Amino acid sequence: MSTPTSSQVSINSIAPARSDDPAWRHGTIDPTNKNYIRCLHCDKLIKGGGVTRLKEHLGGVTGAVAPCKEVSPDVKWQMERLVKDSRRNRDKKKQLNEEIGNPYGIPIEEGQEEEDTEVQELLVNPRTRVTIAQTSSQKKRKGPPIPPPNKPMSNYFAPRTTSGAQPSIKSAMATKEHRDAVDMAVGRWWFDANIPFNAANSKFFQAMCDAIASIGPGYKMPSYHDLRTRILKNIVEEVNDFMEHYKSSWTEIGCSIMSDGWTDGKQRTLINFLVYCPKGVIFLKSVDASGIRKDADALFSIFDEVVLFVGPEKVVQFITDNDATYKAAGKRLAEKYRTFYWTGCAAHRIDLMLEEMAKPNLFPKNAVTIDTARKVTRFIYNHTRVTYDEKRLHQ
Repeated sequence: MSTPTSSQVSINSIAPARSDDPAWRHGTIDPTNKNYIRCLHCDKLIKGGGVTRLKEHLGGVTGAVAPCKEVSPDVKWQMERLVKDSRRNRDKKKQLNEEIGNPYGIPIEEGQEEEDTEVQELLVNPRTRVTIAQTSSQKKRKGPPIPPPNKPMSNYFAPRTTSGAQPSIKSAMATKEHRDAVDMAVGRWWFDANIPFNAANSKFFQAMCDAIASIGPGYKMPSYHDLRTRILKNIVEEVNDFMEHYKSSWTEIGCSIMSDGWTDGKQRTLINFLVYCPKGVIFLKSVDASGIRKDADALFSIFDEVVLFVGPEKVVQFITDNDATYKAAGKRLAEKYRTFYWTGCAAHRIDLMLEEMAKPNLFPKNAVTIDTARKVTRFIYNHTRVTYDEKRLHQ
């Protein structure tokens, strides 16, 4: 296998200056023909097809080009994912074009690849050769450009920490001293920032470490300003998109609105509103109902506002506590729309039943038994030695 020298890569054929496609790290423009690309791993000359054909070659996607036999597993996995994502997006646009029409008036033809790149070379001076990439779709499109879809970070590096995943050679060869040094670096930052221990259980913790490792040494962490502005804005948009995925199912299969009333440390009565559907539960809003807890009309207005926000035609049932005011407001709401039911919270009902069973005037024997159990519980938790022995007994 012949490998191009650094001078050949940097002068004779370099990646397009305006292209941020990761495939250009593994291929160069042939100096004799701007439509030809040469693979840096196996030195194969790819005639036509642009950067998409190069990714199919690197990812081992059969069909238009022979797969590369010299590429590393990481690069092959990444290129294969990029090709599949590109085809999936193309199919979605084609489907939308058939259902609602292309808003730009340009039909999306079958087999058209958005990432096919035609490279134009501009001679700035006799010693320097600069290349500029311009996609064929950009030249043909007359309307405003369509922004590329946001791709998750998992598209750019192979999983290393999931169950059954094969670790990288560098990670497998790392010494115990090296790993301990990394653990100490994480620990110093962790305790200096006063981060709680349960933050290590976050599903995004390991994903963050993998993303940093995929870039390599020298990555500069986001600043205080970046976190509170740009990154926070992007995360909010990501969460909103995730919630839209849930909301889209409400029209098809319906949903249940749940109101959860509780009292905080300042003795304020708060009502949390959540929406349940078979895909999952999302938090909707929280309302301070301290002054209106016993006002059925005020509770009805709050409940009605939540129903209008979700959409009455999407609601199957409205669930509240079994308190008299909540019950009156809920039934009044169901009578207004007549498209869903009011339902009392089953857990709250069971709690009320247990409270009734502990009343001395109704069930004296139960009251004595429960009172004795409470005394035993208070004694155990007020004596640390007994608590320790009790925990050892149940291990």
